[in-house]
Amino acid sequence: MAVYFGTNKVLDNGVAGTSLVLGHADTHSANGTDPITPESIGAAPTQHTHTYAAVPTVQTVTIPVSGWTSYSFGCTQTVSVTGMRGTSLVIVTAHPDSYDPYMAARVRCTVQGWEALTFSSRRIPSEDLMVNVMILG
Repeated sequence: MAVYFGTNKVLDNGVAGTSLVLGHADTHSANGTDPITPESIGAAPTQHTHTYAAVPTVQTVTIPVSGWTSYSFGCTQTVSVTGMRGTSLVIVTAHPDSYDPYMAARVRCTVQGWEALTFSSRRIPSEDLMVNVMILG
């Protein structure tokens, strides 16, 4: 089916039953009534670098056995992490050399804050642990 406005066809059948508004693309040209520019669609400037987003940082942090505080529900420890913020997106994983004791003690990162991460555990691990911390922003 086609739709006409006077003698001008303004709507036509498209693929799989969709409609095509004829002439609509012309409104987005440089001389159209609604031009599309790189700025209007959020595109990067022509001359740009890829440093406009925060570059992820990766570090290995040690959680010493001597730093755990025991409570009735388990234990916790807060360690310093350079560049950490409460609003940062962070990925924390056990370092391969500490994986078994990390998992055996059921360690997990439970709180993030300014320059620090807090870890909780069911029990005090059997040795110092190393964790890999990636701060994405």
